[in-house]
Amino acid sequence: MSITNRVDANTYTSFDATLLLAAPAFQLCDPGLLQPSFLLKIINDSYVNVIISYDGIYGNDVILAHDEIVVSLQQQSRVPGNITLLERGFPVYVAAETVPGKTGDIYVISYYQPV
Repeated sequence: MSITNRVDANTYTSFDATLLLAAPAFQLCDPGLLQPSFLLKIINDSYVNVIISYDGIYGNDVILAHDEIVVSLQQQSRVPGNITLLERGFPVYVAAETVPGKTGDIYVISYYQPV
């Protein structure tokens, strides 16, 4: 099987920020990436800072209100499994840093290189 010279996007997920609970009560935002991914982008379109967790227990990152983060891993073409990727099924959890906002969404977007 040879690797292709193209990049595809996984289907994005969204989470209604009005349903956020205050930290440390993490909620599942993305149940798991559909493919091993080299780029993960999380957009916070709400009015509160959001804490991101990748295990549902500990906070790993913070996204300020109306901001985004991009986790960009190794992007050179290699045989799948021989580069740094977020594994298939990798979940993303969220919690509000303070009192949840009244409007907005949180989006999880990822990209992968198909085989």
